[in-house]
Amino acid sequence: MPILTQQVSDIGSDGPAPELTTVTWTSPLGQVTVLSDWPSGYLVQPGARGLDMPPFKAYEDESPGIHGNRRRDTKANAREIMIPVAIYADDGRPAFLARKRRLLRDLSPLEGDGRGILTLTEADGSSRSITAIYASGAEGAEDVDSAGRRWISYGLTWTCESPFWLGAEYSRGFRAVGNDQPFFPSGVPWVVTDSQVLGTGVEIVNPGDVPTFPVWTISGPITAATFTHPTGGSWTLTRDLSVSDVAVIDCRERIETAVLNGTENLWPSIDEAAVLWPLLRGTNTVDLLASGATSATTVKVRLRPRYLSA
Repeated sequence: MPILTQQVSDIGSDGPAPELTTVTWTSPLGQVTVLSDWPSGYLVQPGARGLDMPPFKAYEDESPGIHGNRRRDTKANAREIMIPVAIYADDGRPAFLARKRRLLRDLSPLEGDGRGILTLTEADGSSRSITAIYASGAEGAEDVDSAGRRWISYGLTWTCESPFWLGAEYSRGFRAVGNDQPFFPSGVPWVVTDSQVLGTGVEIVNPGDVPTFPVWTISGPITAATFTHPTGGSWTLTRDLSVSDVAVIDCRERIETAVLNGTENLWPSIDEAAVLWPLLRGTNTVDLLASGATSATTVKVRLRPRYLSA
């Protein structure tokens, strides 16, 4: 997803071409700045870097007497993103200074936990976002090629702890029903049979480029639930849930929580050998088994696809 850009001098009275990518920065405190919004005094310049593949780190073994190495594993490392941004004003230096100072304040990693969000949106409305922490680039230089009385150009650089871009979140909800009738005729037929099996061989699609960890919401009643991926392992929740109980099992990396009704820790009810498996790229065929289910029992899976590039 390349960022199409224009120089300030190329804008003209009608503004940038409508097919340009919209670049948005959401500060750690939630303040939104459209960095490609020329009427507001911000414009993305040519030269962005770090928007596509992340850097990778290889783990290799070396054996004496054998030429070469043997790769054991590969992981994606944190990435840096640099976007050149011009700030300018046609309505005087005070307006320019106000715009510049506002952006610098909203870039500051001293606000909140320092983490903001970069979002790139295409003309068709599709977008991808990444969590980012401002690193450098806005220190300022007053030479003739970098600044003037009513404009300045920065090469803003952010560090992204997770290297993956996120697509729009989506979820699928399913209800256990009797008589082997699907709740969603056009969806996966999750049904309760006489043995109260919520679903075996269920297909869930991950449209992203890499494995994505889901969030599961289970609304009772149940007495136990076991969710299994054929290559990823399984986890079991053993707990009586009433019709008013809601359990949320969050499998996302660095989060991994199990909570009942928003407050109670459910980890003691999760088996010790549990693997909170991810959904692999493409179609995943999984088993979702629940005992003690009734027609009131529901399960929802929620995920944000992860992508290698913007």
